[in-house]
Amino acid sequence: MGAEPGRSARSSREAAPSGAESLYASRVRVYPRSVSGRWRTVKWALLVACLGIYYAGAWLRWDRGPEAPGQALLIDMVGRRAYFFDLEIWPQEVYYITGLLILGAIGLFLATSLFGRVWCGYACPQTVWTDLFMLVERWIEGDRNERIRRDKGPRTAGKVARKAVKHAAWLLISLATGGAWVWYFNDAPTVTRAFLAGDAGLGVYFFVGLFTVTTYTFAGWAREQVCTYMCPWPRFQAAMFDEHSFTVTYRAWRGEPRGAKRKDQPWEGAATASTARPASRSARRASTSATARSFNASGARCASTRATTSWTASTARAA
Repeated sequence: MGAEPGRSARSSREAAPSGAESLYASRVRVYPRSVSGRWRTVKWALLVACLGIYYAGAWLRWDRGPEAPGQALLIDMVGRRAYFFDLEIWPQEVYYITGLLILGAIGLFLATSLFGRVWCGYACPQTVWTDLFMLVERWIEGDRNERIRRDKGPRTAGKVARKAVKHAAWLLISLATGGAWVWYFNDAPTVTRAFLAGDAGLGVYFFVGLFTVTTYTFAGWAREQVCTYMCPWPRFQAAMFDEHSFTVTYRAWRGEPRGAKRKDQPWEGAATASTARPASRSARRASTSATARSFNASGARCASTRATTSWTASTARAA
């Protein structure tokens, strides 16, 4: 993945008012390239499975008798009931939904502890639809280098036509997303016929339009900004960290701004122009050891502070 040439994350800080640091960073456009491999294949398979369940789930039929709806998955707002195959949930039984949400959260915590952020990378709806939008973008505008070259070039008829086709495809996917959502709150065949004939209720058209706009905005334009500023999961994960958690972080001593090292520039003097790199293997090993010692020392100080605080508290209680 590569960022748009000529832009940097510092643009948001420069745009902020003097004396105040903005809590929101403007999105730096990213040009991801096409990749292949085992895990990319797994990701495509899960994308197809998730989209298939979403679009086909509302069309499953379930015989509950002549007086009950025949849709397998249905939230009947008029009848104030929810149907999940053979399970019928009334409003006073909402604790079933609460229990399912709690089990889902615990399962998410467990999966993240064992396998990392598999939910974010493979099954999150934002990830699934963004992947689909980027696939359409590659089909129409080409791979990474071709898209960068076209965006930096002049505005031609071919460029405008490709952009128009891409956004039209995105809007059709978004419309299908909103249409599939309302299927789960109405009988799917009936509401589809009414929607196409223009006879559906105002609420149906409103929610189809709402989900069309949000899907188009989040998956087509916002993308990773949704994960950074809107998703609650990063906030949960931050609460699960302690001084012993291993994290991938940036070290200020590596130097800024980052960039390519010139051929005539030694590594020792490149700390302010690029990511600093020790000149030899022994130097790199010494740098790594120093970092580890610093990390262990900070952990020891935290442990010592906790022990001192605990001893002080116990002494005060005894007194």
